[in-house]
Amino acid sequence: MSKDQPAIAKRGRPRDPKRLQKIFEAASQQFLEHGYDRVSMDAVASAAGVSKMTLYNNFASKDALFEACVAYRTTGIFAGFSDDMLDPKHPTEALTLIAQQFISLMRADDVIRIHRVMFGLATTHPDICARFYSAGPEHVNLYVQDYLKAAVAAGSLAISHISQAADQFLALNLGRSHLKATMGLGKPSAEADALLVHENVAMFIARYGKQNLS
Repeated sequence: MSKDQPAIAKRGRPRDPKRLQKIFEAASQQFLEHGYDRVSMDAVASAAGVSKMTLYNNFASKDALFEACVAYRTTGIFAGFSDDMLDPKHPTEALTLIAQQFISLMRADDVIRIHRVMFGLATTHPDICARFYSAGPEHVNLYVQDYLKAAVAAGSLAISHISQAADQFLALNLGRSHLKATMGLGKPSAEADALLVHENVAMFIARYGKQNLS
């Protein structure tokens, strides 16, 4: 599986990985609390406890920092997966894990809030929305595509259009539940989400599982 890293300027990272984590956490909080337009690099540096020079040595602009924050958050949901956990020969188990992590991400308060921020920026800052899309939704889709390609190569899935199948799989785990949560109308219970994952994986395997191999 590909392990893309957040977009960080080529001039180098902070020597201490914990400092980088602090920067992401501080910047993310600033974006959520104040909105993209009202956040400054000075404020992020102060909140993270680093110098402005350190911040700019690693992120060339506020746009780049925002994109890196989204990528960091997205990458984190799959970081704990080892290769044996996502065995391409056992797609039911692997896709269940992926769906569980994806739903966990989409149910998170910070993710719901950033989606609301993006909707508000759609007409005024399409470039920022494009960065969010690339580092967030597209990143997750490519991760799923990587697994589906591996499963097809292993002979456990039969898929002609990998990108479309990845879209279908992720979309199955959104629906009304995600829309309601985004609109502040409540989140489903853990039991409801578990059932959703089980049924969605079963539906996906029924369509693309090895029984469809010709």
